[in-house]
Amino acid sequence: MNENRFFRFVWRFNGIILMVAGVLSIFALVIGGYSFIRNITRERGTRNIVNVQGDAPIEEKWQLGNMSPIEGGPYVMIPLYSDQRYAQSYYSKSSSSARNYLFINSQNNKKHWLFDTNQYLIADISMLSEQEYRTEKRKIRAILYRVVKRDTNGDKRLTNDDLQDIGLSRPSGKGYKEILNGIDVFIGQRLIDEDTLLIVYQRKGVGYSANVTLSDFRLLNESELPKVPRS
Repeated sequence: MNENRFFRFVWRFNGIILMVAGVLSIFALVIGGYSFIRNITRERGTRNIVNVQGDAPIEEKWQLGNMSPIEGGPYVMIPLYSDQRYAQSYYSKSSSSARNYLFINSQNNKKHWLFDTNQYLIADISMLSEQEYRTEKRKIRAILYRVVKRDTNGDKRLTNDDLQDIGLSRPSGKGYKEILNGIDVFIGQRLIDEDTLLIVYQRKGVGYSANVTLSDFRLLNESELPKVPRS
């Protein structure tokens, strides 16, 4: 008799354990499913992507970024960002991208924009400072820009995957001039003296190096990089 009671107790105990385990499993599945759905439907944030497709509704907001002083002169520069929000399949997407730069002379409060349009993607900028070739800190000689103007790969977006144009301006943001067009990859740059810039880049899969004179932004001595030796 006592033995039967013991077995009934064990069965009931096991039943309770199985029921609790089942409830916990269902709870875990519900939480996991909710997290999965929330993850795939949440807004995705990206940078340096400008959506240019005309058949998708895009909400675009414009905002000025942080002010940056330009060493060695009275000018400051402020980026203009576009924040695009648009539907992408089952989730929404947001992309913040630099589209223009405002320059302000802090001495007389005169202002001007780098470009007269906000249609481009400014993928990157570099301050060309004399401190690159001297030990002490020196003023900015020029500003280099990587600009995407065209959707060259046909994906309805301006991104770093499109061909880029390379331009230079004075520290004031004036005198902008493009020195290279249709670049696959901009590898890097370095000031080698007060008036000469070395740049390395790739165009149509071929590597090049060249010099640029900062007095008039002329491209000089463009030549291919040596071929990679075969083992």
